[in-house]
Amino acid sequence: MNKNQLLKKLSGIEWDDFEVKESRAALPADIAKTISAFANTIGGYVVFGVKEDGGKFIISGVENPDKIQNDFITLLRGEKFNIPLSSKGDVHRIDGKIVLVFRIEEMPRQAKPIYFCGDIRNAYVRI
Repeated sequence: MNKNQLLKKLSGIEWDDFEVKESRAALPADIAKTISAFANTIGGYVVFGVKEDGGKFIISGVENPDKIQNDFITLLRGEKFNIPLSSKGDVHRIDGKIVLVFRIEEMPRQAKPIYFCGDIRNAYVRI
């Protein structure tokens, strides 16, 4: 997602293929649910360094983008999920703050459901 596409999304609302997470210093505790939901439905973008407040998006930035990126990629490729996942990421500077954007692709039907912690009850979908 290029910077103009991101700014356009940030002028709207969270949708079935777009979710923001403040994540200033660490990955949020619920990120595995978002990844599972995107992988099990139509895919989507996870944006770190933006928070939602009263229906508006506020750019907070990430403090250590390398750590957030490495932790996210390790989560995807590690043993958290029932299969290793991958993602394409982009880094953008907006108002002097760093925002990370990762695309989670929908997984093929044969690979679904995508779940985490070895428990199929931890499979989510976006509705």
